[in-house]
Amino acid sequence: MKLTKGKTEGYTTEYQIVVEPEEIHTSHKKALKKFARRTKVRGFRQGHVPDDVLERAVNPAELASEEMNEATNQAILHLIETADLQLLDQPVVSVTKYVPNDTLEFSVKIEAVPEIKLGDPTKLNVKKPETKIADKDVDEVIENLRTSGAKREEVDREAKLGDEVIIDFTGLKDGVEFPGGKAKDYSLKLGSGQFIPGFEDGIVGHKKGEKFDVNVTFPKDYGAKSMAGVKAVFKINLKRVNQLTLPELNDDFAKNMSPDLTTMDALRDDIRKELTRQEESTNKEKYENDILTALAEKSTIDVPQKLINAEVPSLKKRFTDNLMYRGLSLDDYLKQVAKTKEDWEKDMNDTAIQRLRNTLALRRFIREQKIDVTDGEIDAYQANILSHYTNPQVKANFRTAEARQNFREQLLLDKAHAKLIELNESGSKGKKTKTAEK
Repeated sequence: MKLTKGKTEGYTTEYQIVVEPEEIHTSHKKALKKFARRTKVRGFRQGHVPDDVLERAVNPAELASEEMNEATNQAILHLIETADLQLLDQPVVSVTKYVPNDTLEFSVKIEAVPEIKLGDPTKLNVKKPETKIADKDVDEVIENLRTSGAKREEVDREAKLGDEVIIDFTGLKDGVEFPGGKAKDYSLKLGSGQFIPGFEDGIVGHKKGEKFDVNVTFPKDYGAKSMAGVKAVFKINLKRVNQLTLPELNDDFAKNMSPDLTTMDALRDDIRKELTRQEESTNKEKYENDILTALAEKSTIDVPQKLINAEVPSLKKRFTDNLMYRGLSLDDYLKQVAKTKEDWEKDMNDTAIQRLRNTLALRRFIREQKIDVTDGEIDAYQANILSHYTNPQVKANFRTAEARQNFREQLLLDKAHAKLIELNESGSKGKKTKTAEK
């Protein structure tokens, strides 16, 4: 194949391609094989007709068309692979000369992502998050377990710290309800610290059936900026007061949690291990994303608007679906965070650009590092997945070609992140060594 690169306008480059005769002959044979699978010739089994007989049996124009398409597609695929192109749209082909089984010349316009100049992955200096589980974290889990296993007895007296109350509440800011400040039949343990300071204390001393106001001031560092430092009123309807009798923290309590845990020390160790596992998983995901973001920031990446336009709608849908799951509308959310619809639109656009920059950087990194996945690795991954299921239909779903492609993609990403971490840490170690030598 002879290739000549023409002019580039925006993200589109035109190429002139001349396909060599031997390449056309190969495409001619492939085209014949396709016809062999669907052409019946008397005296021969379908799919076993000799090429010379088959050529006389098929429509010459249809065979020529199939041959030209095969040769054109193979040439374009070769161009994409050798030039390392990431397409933004389907190539536009114009055939300038074609003689069946002999000559093919054509031009092709390809719209692709501009070349990416990747930053040095050994100079990212991203620190790995530390996993620290404090005693108070373990205590909090144990206290939650005690509360969930407590005996509840409705009492006709004033509520006090340690009681569980069932309430309806509505929050008002300047006399107007604010988003996220309303609930019915809400179960709250007084003294648990679930609500902002002053809320739970304001319920103490009230009895079942009372309706009253609790005045609070939201913390200045409150997550929703529109409520930070704001004075508000919660209208409370106290519907029930339960006295909680908590189980004693002894070895029997541990055994009730799990037969394998025979002492409180064993229970605490088990909780610490689970909290550690959860935090390590969260930290690993954050670490990988931080490294990838740092790589993208140190790279030269031009993100085409076409990619941004395709990414933003899906981001918006995921965002609004999540709000809906939490019982919020977009307007409610915008009021909470004190943002306009235009602010949110910009946030979505910026997020889309960052995600695309990260994705493009990672794909480029995979190509430069020549990271790949073997069939054996996919087989092992697939076998591990299948070992967790017994349902034949579920197993069948994990054996499809699509499933194997998904496994390959996941393994490829896992390898890429592992390599990025390795290079980031090797660079950090080298920096520390030079500092120590000084």
